[in-house]
Parts: sequence; C-alpha cells; structure tokens
Amino acid sequence: MKSLMRIAFIGAIATAVAATTTTTAVAEDAEIYSFNGGARVHWVAYGDDMYITDEVANGHSAVGTYQLGTQYFYWNREGQGFTRYVNLNLPEHVTFSIGAMEGDWEGTATGGLLWSTITTKDVNST
Repeated sequence: MKSLMRIAFIGAIATAVAATTTTTAVAEDAEIYSFNGGARVHWVAYGDDMYITDEVANGHSAVGTYQLGTQYFYWNREGQGFTRYVNLNLPEHVTFSIGAMEGDWEGTATGGLLWSTITTKDVNST
C-alpha cells in the first residue's frame, strides 16, 4: 500500500513539474550570403552582434538588414574584405529576420539598395 501511495505521490510531482516547465526557443548563430555572394552577414545570437562583410570587389557595398516590425539597414561601404560590426541590443527571446544584400550608396539608408540580391533568414535573440 505504501508503495502505491509513493508511486502516486511521485507521479503527481512529475505532472506538476511538467505542467510548469516551459520550453524556449534556442538562439543560434547564423551566417547568410546575399543572392550573388557579394555580401555576408554573420549573426551572433549571444550579444545580438551582426558582422557585415563585403566578399567581392564588384563595386557594390555590402548591406546587413534585420526586421523586427520595422526593417533596418546597415551599410558596409569600406570595400571588399572589410567587415562592419553592429551591436543591435534586441529584446530577449524574439524571432526576427536577418538578411544580406548589396547596394550602391545614394546618401540614405534605403537609397540604392539592390533588392534582387537580398537573402533573409529567421533567427532568435537570446
């Protein structure tokens, strides 16, 4: 009888623990290239860091983007082989899109973007 009561008690505890335990999305680093490979964005989830690298000397700038409601663009106009670092400081545990694309700087964040080169991926922040 005591064994059955002990099993019932342990079962009730296990059920309570399972009911109150939540699972969260695991944030992972990601790497994404623009459609033609001229721009690369490396996303580091722990720290919300974005590294935007110009991979090809083709006369275009590398552009990193993220969208969490509004879409934001970060230009790397330094040329092939250079990397721009951006700390985004995003809210915790959200899913959003990052992207890599190319552009020809026209003096504004969205002027000169080459939309045919954009590639995006959904990621999570920590």
